[in-house]
Amino acid sequence: MTNFRPMLSFFSLLIATLVAGVDVHAENSALHEFNFSGEPTRTAYEWLTVSDFSLERHADNPDRIEFYHKDEALHLRVKKPSFGMAVHELDIPSARHLELLWGVSDFPEGASYEHGVDNEAIMLYVFFGHERQPSGEIFVPDSPYFIGFYLCPKGADDVNEPYAGHHYKKTGRYICVEHPAEGETIVSRIDLEEEFRRSFDKPYVPVVSGVSIEVDTTGSGNDGHAAAFIRRLAFYP
Repeated sequence: MTNFRPMLSFFSLLIATLVAGVDVHAENSALHEFNFSGEPTRTAYEWLTVSDFSLERHADNPDRIEFYHKDEALHLRVKKPSFGMAVHELDIPSARHLELLWGVSDFPEGASYEHGVDNEAIMLYVFFGHERQPSGEIFVPDSPYFIGFYLCPKGADDVNEPYAGHHYKKTGRYICVEHPAEGETIVSRIDLEEEFRRSFDKPYVPVVSGVSIEVDTTGSGNDGHAAAFIRRLAFYP
């Protein structure tokens, strides 16, 4: 792990808002956002680079993990068992909520934190604070506190359950936020402060200090195939 380890129609958005109740973002402007629709003159890799995303592990190898823009979203397709991430360091002291417009086209077979297969088609890591915390393992690098938010199929993991993984048991948690159908675009709204306090026994919530778009199919079946997309990521007060 490094320092800091996808259109809905108007009516779809309206329905999602009514189901969710009052939209906490209705009167707030985003503090920081990423629009992943891309640019016609750049490849997805070029766009990620100029947008200050660092491609780590297998993420810079198109033979394993392919990034491309389509239908105004950034898509990632995993062709074989792989682990990779696109990391972006930032600093947003007032960020308390996260909104994601994303989806999964192909879930990795057998992936489930509940059953010990710590894999996913897409996960959005949010890092908290700049101080690197001990990983607890000699060969695993230290990291700031983090929560990985991901999408999973029904029957895999419980929604909103903060799972501990094989590593970073004290400083990292993994939360499935939705059970979408494959190919479905959904809006996920997350209270970062609430999730941090629920996940870690800490009296304060450190500043949001980084994000990472990650995929891991190293332990799943179906030859490690998976596919997902993300259209927008935004932080709110």
